Amino acid sequence: MVKYVLTGATGKLGSRVFKELLSHVPASDIVVSLSNPSGPSPAILESGVEIRHGSYTDPASLVSAFSNAENILLISYPSISYNRVALHKSAIDAAKSAGVRHIYYTSLAYPDDSIAAVMQSHLATEAYLKASGVTYTIVRQGIYSEDWPLYLGVIDMGALKRKDSEVSLTIPIGDGRVAWASRDDSGVATARILAAASGYENRTVTLTGSHAISLHEIAAVVSKVLQRDMTPQILSEEVFLQVSKGTLPDETLRGVATTYHALVKGELATLDPLLATLFGKEPKPVEDTVEDMLTGKTEYVQPLL
Repeated sequence: MVKYVLTGATGKLGSRVFKELLSHVPASDIVVSLSNPSGPSPAILESGVEIRHGSYTDPASLVSAFSNAENILLISYPSISYNRVALHKSAIDAAKSAGVRHIYYTSLAYPDDSIAAVMQSHLATEAYLKASGVTYTIVRQGIYSEDWPLYLGVIDMGALKRKDSEVSLTIPIGDGRVAWASRDDSGVATARILAAASGYENRTVTLTGSHAISLHEIAAVVSKVLQRDMTPQILSEEVFLQVSKGTLPDETLRGVATTYHALVKGELATLDPLLATLFGKEPKPVEDTVEDMLTGKTEYVQPLL
């Protein structure tokens, strides 16, 4: 029996989980489930782990990918434009059919009563997982520090960094504090939760940074690094929907707006010490991530919507 099957191991979070987990267990204990097994990353190929075909859109393939596994990591489907809940439920059902003992699921660090549209599919998945009868651990991931441009309306980081840039920062609805956590730190912490012998059974845990700062405070860091005033403009919901029309489906844009309503409500400001505890030190501050991205030390890849 294999100890771990990982989904999403070529993604931005999953690749970090994979790398860290390899430092805790031998490669023979890990299977990577890929929707395109012919295209694994060099890190996966060089590790010598077993690779199986498994796709969220093909439940039968997941039963095969999860076979003879003790634990699986389900990294949530990466786009809010698709029916995440149905895909997640199929993956959970496949894990049950395969006889998996423990399912780890990556959710988001919004509260149980969140008004954010993006959290609703996670809450539905969490409820389904809890009712599945399989031992579970839900790992709610804090808002990734690397995604700060998305929250400030930045699409083209290259344009933003140019000295003659006319790119401005915008915030729909209003501002609030966010307990940002870097994706590297979150991936490492998630792997350490998987590698722990016990202590996380049937629990929901949250990974956040050690301090929360607002989008205006992020903008102040941007201003300092770029040496020009980047004070953000607050857009009303109506204006945001108007200027964004055509960039995404109207329903998706209305869903994005609910994220900012949740931000104003304080849903993203809650701090949890678990990430720092797992590290044994303070996580990377978001201010450092912002500076790294603006000075070219870290590349920005826009999230899927």
